[in-house]
Amino acid sequence: MRRTLVWAVPLLAAILLVLPACPKGGSSSYLTGRVVAKRGGETIAVSDAQVRIWPSEPGKRAQKFDAEAVQNLRGVSTTRSSGAFEIARLSSPITNAEYALLKGWSYVIEVEVPGFYITSSSFEYAGGNQYVEMEIEEKMVDVLDTSGGVQENERELQRGAVRKE
Repeated sequence: MRRTLVWAVPLLAAILLVLPACPKGGSSSYLTGRVVAKRGGETIAVSDAQVRIWPSEPGKRAQKFDAEAVQNLRGVSTTRSSGAFEIARLSSPITNAEYALLKGWSYVIEVEVPGFYITSSSFEYAGGNQYVEMEIEEKMVDVLDTSGGVQENERELQRGAVRKE
């Protein structure tokens, strides 16, 4: 019994100290999501997309924020091969400060990736861990010319002579 207590107490203390330091442990708040697109009737994950969020307006129960101008705040992430992203902090390029996501605020989310249209939407962040899925539209790169092609204009063609003036 004593032998069990000798190693169990330090182990329990170490777990209690490490858990709050873990990024997803304790009471951390973050936004997770996935960026997808339709291709050939199937849903595909979109990797390497830049995901940006910013607070747009406070809701009725919005967390007060007086540290600096809210319009300076941005959250940025890049999607992994699975299309997944995570944003845990807002940062300001003006003051180089970081802040937790603002609870009760409406946010704009914007997704940009080459080969797809820039897509934006809005959502309300209620706090805690929230999931958002964005579907973006692929740009069509194949061009089908149904005009019959380029026709020669006989009047504007010069044939066989070079003039010097």
